[in-house]
Amino acid sequence: MRPTAPPPSLDVVLLNPPFYRFLGSHNDKIPLSLAYLSAFLSDAGISHTVYNADHTGARGHWSLKWMFDHYETFVDGVNGKGSLYGEVLETVLSWSPRTVVIMGGDPLIPTTEWGNPFIAAHFSRLLRKRGIFTVGLGPFYRLDARRFLPDFDCLFTGEPSSEILGVLRKKRRGILPFSKMALDVPPNLAQLYPSDQKTDTAVTSLGCRYQCSFCLSGQFYRSSTAPVRYVEEKTVTEDLRSRKEKSIYLLDLNFPFSPIGRLRALDREFKKNRLDKEFTVDGRADCLNEEKVKWLRELNVKRVKLGIEAVDPKTLERYNKKINLLQTERAIRMLKNHGIGVIFYLILGPETTEDTYLSTREFLRKWEPDYIVPNLLAYDLKRDYRYDTEFSPLKLKEWGVPRTLYYKYLTLQKKTNPTVGKIID
Repeated sequence: MRPTAPPPSLDVVLLNPPFYRFLGSHNDKIPLSLAYLSAFLSDAGISHTVYNADHTGARGHWSLKWMFDHYETFVDGVNGKGSLYGEVLETVLSWSPRTVVIMGGDPLIPTTEWGNPFIAAHFSRLLRKRGIFTVGLGPFYRLDARRFLPDFDCLFTGEPSSEILGVLRKKRRGILPFSKMALDVPPNLAQLYPSDQKTDTAVTSLGCRYQCSFCLSGQFYRSSTAPVRYVEEKTVTEDLRSRKEKSIYLLDLNFPFSPIGRLRALDREFKKNRLDKEFTVDGRADCLNEEKVKWLRELNVKRVKLGIEAVDPKTLERYNKKINLLQTERAIRMLKNHGIGVIFYLILGPETTEDTYLSTREFLRKWEPDYIVPNLLAYDLKRDYRYDTEFSPLKLKEWGVPRTLYYKYLTLQKKTNPTVGKIID
């Protein structure tokens, strides 16, 4: 049974279009940037809802292999086909909004797949035909703005910020300058539709100072004068206390980059407010040392997702990762010695061979991570990236890498993803 819908008339709909639903799966987690925009709209008295159209409420998720093998429906979605367009549009239009903000990927977390800019652009065109003002939000609308400008009335190219109020009041058009989010405003979770979205993802810092070649984050923040900024400790605590879940995934692009003083301050604030949460965080191996790992444990960090990327030194050099395998192994050992689990991110590219698989398998057997995520190298904005995902069969075909080799990597995964849940084969 679907939750009760918002009132029949709204000023604004903050829309997260389907992404995984075009692949037959779903993503019930809140679209974080839209929840931050919701905070600004609520303070201004603007009626709205945060509509996550990728939500289904299912308790399990299809495996990467299943979605990989059923990729044609995603290609159709990117091409503007599929019944989901009618279903979602019908819901949006039922609220008679004057403006729809459409997220084509989350600008706060440009490393992860929270949307497709081409699918979002299709929704924008359909809404504009009905006289509705549309705003595009997401990393691709900053990094490839000219391509998408004809599809939207306005492109919001920065982080979610109070600038959205000027856009709505003045119906500003064109490409907006990069704007930064306030560091003392928590996201608003009171205007979610459906209301049972998972609220177990949060951020405590914004930005990234690294320039790994495979990642959009460095490109997104490249021109920022402050590539890493920290949400105020009181605001972090207020935000986390509002979450119904105990286990929270902090989506900071590199949580261990935080200085020791920052970790101490968070610990003081959490303990003062008796915050009873446990955390999974993302991090780079070269940002971990004994003192930081001790503070991670003190903060009740249960798992660190490490960007291993590859075990081959030449591949790491091509990725501009600037981390060697000895640093990675040292970080894994420290984390395990302190009772903190590890999840490995791997990146498969054109150079993937049977030998790279065998060496990766031996590395995994040696260190026994809680889970692995074998992502495919994707989103080269200089090429056609319309159908890119980090599990695209089209990329393998382009590289001449056999499907059977990719399947071998997938067999290394466990049946339960610690940050997603049950995996359905």
